[in-house]
Amino acid sequence: MKRIPWQLGWLTLPLVGILAAGGPRPAAGAAPACETQSAQSAPTPDLKLPPGRVLALQLQELNELNTPFDRRPPRRNGFTQWLDEYHRRLYCAMDNAVRTVDLKWLAEEQPYEPELSTFRLRFYSRYGGRSNDKQFDFKVRFRGDLALPGLERKLHLVLDNAGRDSLPGTDPMKQESDPRLGVTAMFEDLSGGDLSLGGGLRWRDSHPVAYASLDWRWERPLGAGRFGLNPRAFYYTDDGLGQQTVVTWTRQLGAKTYFQSRTAERTSESRDDVEFEQSLRFAWLRSGRGRGWVAQGSVFPHIRSSDWFWDDSLINVTWRDALYRKWIYYTITPQIQFPKEDEYEPRPSLHVGLEILFGGKMGDLL
Repeated sequence: MKRIPWQLGWLTLPLVGILAAGGPRPAAGAAPACETQSAQSAPTPDLKLPPGRVLALQLQELNELNTPFDRRPPRRNGFTQWLDEYHRRLYCAMDNAVRTVDLKWLAEEQPYEPELSTFRLRFYSRYGGRSNDKQFDFKVRFRGDLALPGLERKLHLVLDNAGRDSLPGTDPMKQESDPRLGVTAMFEDLSGGDLSLGGGLRWRDSHPVAYASLDWRWERPLGAGRFGLNPRAFYYTDDGLGQQTVVTWTRQLGAKTYFQSRTAERTSESRDDVEFEQSLRFAWLRSGRGRGWVAQGSVFPHIRSSDWFWDDSLINVTWRDALYRKWIYYTITPQIQFPKEDEYEPRPSLHVGLEILFGGKMGDLL
């Protein structure tokens, strides 16, 4: 079954201690974090855990992240050696910490097939924007998928603050940032789509709020392109029921060029209107679908009591590329918005982002 990556992690005191200390600090003479997996997770008579297999998977993942796109041998100096070593130790320490918790769920005499967790940090900054915004703003996003093969590979622990309930074209600086912690079960349904069931807690205004969600992703060829459908339903104990549907049609125009039309809508019991988004996007991608240019034009109307209101429009161009190896990426997005609260006067802004991966790969630009 195809596993859906979620990306940053959760739960163990070892992980919290690592982050609080600014990274793993092995004792003098100790082996690096990846090499200590064998000693930390030595197999017992009742637990069939091959530590060598875990170590091999971790090193394979790190080797892929450290291989440049042009496949030339990477240049190395004192700083890059320190950076690679720090990244390796932190990734292995986090993955081992998650596995330590995961093994507590493993039934006796049950074979253990190791999987890797993925972790992602994003830093966003914006200069300019609407008149009611700060002239400069900065936000941190995190997402994580904690692989739990001890739970039959169907349940994943998830921690994020990525604002998944917002319309996809919403300005990243405007998306919700309430952290949520939950468990997600993922299946492949009979139609070939990916179905996810989730539930957990969300922290809003420093108070926990329970939530449940149902997410379905389905894609098929349609005409000269591909049609994608992603309906999502969610429930919060403070806001009630809500739903969001995203429809995309993507056509490849050339070897590296794509066109996409994206339509989205969102409603909830806490609102008396329906929000909409219509975006047209053109992409020129480099090697790998996560690098290149994307030009986008979007409008954001809503309807209330049969009356339409024009909330916002924007035009932007995003450039994303690897800054270092395949695990540090940057984005630069000049943007012009025409918000209703500023009487549709143009409001330019510049967005700069930095993304750090600990396992996994960069998502597609489209």
